[in-house]
Amino acid sequence: MSQPGNLASMARGGSVNLVGAAVTGISQFALVLLVATLYSAELSGAFFAATSVFLILGALCELGCDVGLLRWVPRHLALGRTRDAARCVDAALIPVAGVSVLVAAGLFAAAPFLAAVLDGARTGQTTSMLRALAVFLPVMAAANVLLAATRAHGKMRPTVLIDRIGRPVAQIGGVALTLVLGDEPALLTLMWALPYLPALAAAAWWYRGLRRTSPPQAEPPAAIRTLAAEYWRFTALRALARVCQTALQRADIVMVAALSSPRDAAVYTVASRFVVFGQLGTQAVQQVMQPVVSRQLALDDRAGAHQTFSVATVWTVLLTWPVYVTTATAASLYLSLFAEEYHAAGVLPVLVLSLAMMFATAAGPVDTMLLMSGRSGLSLLNTAAALAIDVALGLVLIPRFGVLGAAVNWAVSIVVRNVLSFVQVRAATEMTPLSRGLAWATGATVLSFGGPLLLLRLLGASTPVLFAGLVACAAIYVILLWKIRERVSLTALSALLRRRTRRVAAAPVIEEV
Repeated sequence: MSQPGNLASMARGGSVNLVGAAVTGISQFALVLLVATLYSAELSGAFFAATSVFLILGALCELGCDVGLLRWVPRHLALGRTRDAARCVDAALIPVAGVSVLVAAGLFAAAPFLAAVLDGARTGQTTSMLRALAVFLPVMAAANVLLAATRAHGKMRPTVLIDRIGRPVAQIGGVALTLVLGDEPALLTLMWALPYLPALAAAAWWYRGLRRTSPPQAEPPAAIRTLAAEYWRFTALRALARVCQTALQRADIVMVAALSSPRDAAVYTVASRFVVFGQLGTQAVQQVMQPVVSRQLALDDRAGAHQTFSVATVWTVLLTWPVYVTTATAASLYLSLFAEEYHAAGVLPVLVLSLAMMFATAAGPVDTMLLMSGRSGLSLLNTAAALAIDVALGLVLIPRFGVLGAAVNWAVSIVVRNVLSFVQVRAATEMTPLSRGLAWATGATVLSFGGPLLLLRLLGASTPVLFAGLVACAAIYVILLWKIRERVSLTALSALLRRRTRRVAAAPVIEEV
């Protein structure tokens, strides 16, 4: 496969995934805004803490199969081993089903204890929230594994339609319905979790169709035990890393609720939710990059893998830095969307997290490169080290500095993890995300957003003027990207769009991705 073909493949999948990422980011932000507006800060904080526990345990239940499948299924398919690819999915689903049921039962039983830790004043309400969520742990885990299987087949559309658009939008609708059905905490969490059921049904249906249409296997199938052992040797380490990674993203909310108060947990959630826009942009690129790099490394195409790595970094910066540069230079603009009680304590945390995320995205998808090159052990060590730093600093900083302390310890852990991964990728693969395209991408975002917004802030511009300035910055950014499109590898996307235009003119067929 040619390198231009790989970039076109990434552009095709990334363009579809980016639409889903945008909807998910807006939906998650809208959900936080809706809950923070409709409910008190105390109840909102308890809800955010309970759902964070749910997502951390959900990562445990998935056993790292999202990356395991994206590592092995594309390799089997590239070598013509379609039956082995199907067996990999079976080897993933059965343990996930068993573990998720056990973890759900444990959460249901331990709910009163966890509720006392998170919110001693509202133990009964928080207990009911945790128990309502426990029922949906196996559902969420199975749905996510099946969606990972469809991505491993090179199909991004199921993930986009089901997990990026359908479920988040349905969750907003469910939370909004609580205004009519009642404002009980258990009902709030139930309506938030209920969309995982149709998501599971849709994911199972989509994967079943892919499995049926797979071509016959070109080679004799490997023994089931051998294949499963090979799969789990890689994935078992990733299971722990996946839990650590999700905990790294969500543990701060739980720690703030436990060490400070649910109200501060709500403030911290509001102050850190802008990060999700950038994270989803990063995921939009990485989820497309993973099977491409896996195939390239399986075929020993190191030059192609290096190019994919570099271009993915550039595209990630182009997608995420507009958000992070904006929040770094105009944190008050972002916080103005929420109630006044969230403003004073949120400005410095927003600034700290913005700078940390700018550093992390500029370092590139280094963890993905470790995983796709088979170094899941290093990925686990890096994530575990970052989580240990996050928890240790949190125990010291959160009781003393509250929301700001949580932001600082998360920022430090993010920087440490990315520095470790960067050094290891360079040493193990001799690949680096640094390129001239990356310099152009960072310069374009800082010039378009950072300079104008910082000038407006120094001039004391009001919130409406800042919003108008942000619109102007976006226009400048689009024009600048068009001027430097070849330098930042956007020509692959424009070529894709031209080919699609010709196909649409020839026949009304939509290509599956």
